[in-house]
Amino acid sequence: MVVNKKLLMKNLIKSILILFISFYSFNTFAATGAATEYKVTMTKLELCETGSTTANCLNPLTISPSGTSGAVDIASVSAGATAGSYGNIAKAKIGTLYTYIQITMSRQFSITGTAGSCATKAGETGSKTADAKGQTGGTPGSSTLYVPDSNAYDDHMNGSVDSLGATVSNDGVVGSNDEYFQYRKIISGGGLKVKAGDFPTVKVAFDVSNAVGEGTGGAAACTANVMYANEPGMTISFVD
Repeated sequence: MVVNKKLLMKNLIKSILILFISFYSFNTFAATGAATEYKVTMTKLELCETGSTTANCLNPLTISPSGTSGAVDIASVSAGATAGSYGNIAKAKIGTLYTYIQITMSRQFSITGTAGSCATKAGETGSKTADAKGQTGGTPGSSTLYVPDSNAYDDHMNGSVDSLGATVSNDGVVGSNDEYFQYRKIISGGGLKVKAGDFPTVKVAFDVSNAVGEGTGGAAACTANVMYANEPGMTISFVD
């Protein structure tokens, strides 16, 4: 997403830097590259009160509307307005200190890009347990990639059967029945406390320069199941 950096710096109140985990960090020969398409679907955005931890969002307050954000292409120029409008700080309780944020998202991503020797291939689909097939060279196409099943994630992440987090897996676990996952991150700068009549706007910026991953040892293996979703950088800012 492209943002007005001068305006952001001038009006910045609080900033959270969120780096999604490397979903397939166990790939021995992993390489990363830029994405030209990286569509995610958010289903819930919550603020967590003082006392929260990476493993627990205490007294979560939903600041997103009912329903999903739709498939937001965070690699596109227009992604910021779409993603930013998904959260409404006016829903926060006046005077309450929020120290963590929790996002619920679909495990399914639509991604286009090149990493290492391989490119994503149009129409290819991975699964919860497998990467998607790639291609050597050529024009990258849109592939469907997933956050994989694992019981070894850190405790800031867990799976969810439903889109609103009513039925969730244990911390650090994303299971075969989970269609969504939750992600928690501390709010930097001591947290967020909203004052009466002063409701900052949520702005979202993304860095997808290393958001495509391939787990091969070279071009010869690109047509195998090697393409995966790597971590995009994500900055959530609260501005006047």
